[in-house]
Amino acid sequence: MDAQIATERRRFRRAELDVLVTIRPLDEQNLPGEPVICQLRNVSLAGLCCFVKAPSPFQQNDRVICSVSVPRDRTRVFPFTRLHSKGWIIRVEPVPTGRRAGESSSAEHMIGLAVAFASDATALATFE
Repeated sequence: MDAQIATERRRFRRAELDVLVTIRPLDEQNLPGEPVICQLRNVSLAGLCCFVKAPSPFQQNDRVICSVSVPRDRTRVFPFTRLHSKGWIIRVEPVPTGRRAGESSSAEHMIGLAVAFASDATALATFE
């Protein structure tokens, strides 16, 4: 039996960054709602994955606008200082909690969100 080789299907490389992302819901007129601050897990020019405290204010297929600011010292990981894009929520799922060293029994439950960006994402780079 031949071994199957997994093929990377992503169009853009992902970068794992420990920064905050601001996500705002968009209403029917494309106007942004109140910001929700989330903890970024990873980001690419195609989308992002982040964590938000439960309960999630978002549902699958919600239209959103996202803003990520990347500190200059982290631009070696992700070559942009700011990323701004409209998109939609493609996944909402509870983050499994396990008993880890130093974690209190009343640790907050988190929800994982995946956002797909629209094709007109704006990424700003810094040139030195």
